[in-house]
Amino acid sequence: MRSICLTNNKGGVGKTTTAVSLAHGLVILLRHNQMPHRVLLIDTDSQAHATLLTTGRRDWGRSESLGEVLLSKPSNSGSVLQRLIVPSVWDEDLHVLPGSPTLDGVNTRLAEDHGFAVRLRHALRSVADQYDWVVIDTMPSFSRLTTLAMVAATDIVIPVEMRFLETVGLQAIVEKISDVQETWETQLRLTGILPVKYDQRITLERENLELYSAHSFYGPRLFRTPIPANVAVSYAHDAGESIFLYDDRSGAARAYMAFVKELLERIYKPMGAN
Repeated sequence: MRSICLTNNKGGVGKTTTAVSLAHGLVILLRHNQMPHRVLLIDTDSQAHATLLTTGRRDWGRSESLGEVLLSKPSNSGSVLQRLIVPSVWDEDLHVLPGSPTLDGVNTRLAEDHGFAVRLRHALRSVADQYDWVVIDTMPSFSRLTTLAMVAATDIVIPVEMRFLETVGLQAIVEKISDVQETWETQLRLTGILPVKYDQRITLERENLELYSAHSFYGPRLFRTPIPANVAVSYAHDAGESIFLYDDRSGAARAYMAFVKELLERIYKPMGAN
């Protein structure tokens, strides 16, 4: 079971849109290729937007959502997780572990547990034979919930806008990933950096994309197809549908599917492999 964490400590960068599009895109592409394609989406953000988009609800209480898993006894967390998983309204092979506004309080309570970071990783072992992929959406901050999401993941994808302040913050995210790798001895790796909300008409964005493409560290990690700023994404959200269900011919849908394909290429054949 492969676990992919989407993270960026800045809000409004399209992280949740990318998480839900990745989750549904994996189901669609892998099913088409007759490969194992059961996907679990985990929402660790107290805003619960990924939950709202994929289930039609965000009013899950703590006892119905991720918080209950994280605050349960480690010996029981796996069975609690299995009990709380719900189907998405998008696809029978996409399931959701809901987030809820109560996660802010859970994040505070986790401070009492020095081993908090491994709680989700341990709980996920109980569904390793039920799901082929896990996609984890995170808070727009370096919270304890973000840390435990990273520790539970095998791969990190950073969605980032090609604007000045957003690109400046990229180094802080890379340093956080390195800290998690060293502190918690994980198999986590930075699988890629995804340019999102990209508008090629804006000179600064084109220049920043060129700059990062040429960078010795960031360049090889940039995904080839930026996700364009596309009004179809907003319309899809309003309709309660994934971008693939709403308009699979839109620029955003085509770009997200190209991203899913390249992500799988990188996972199955890591950078630098022959």
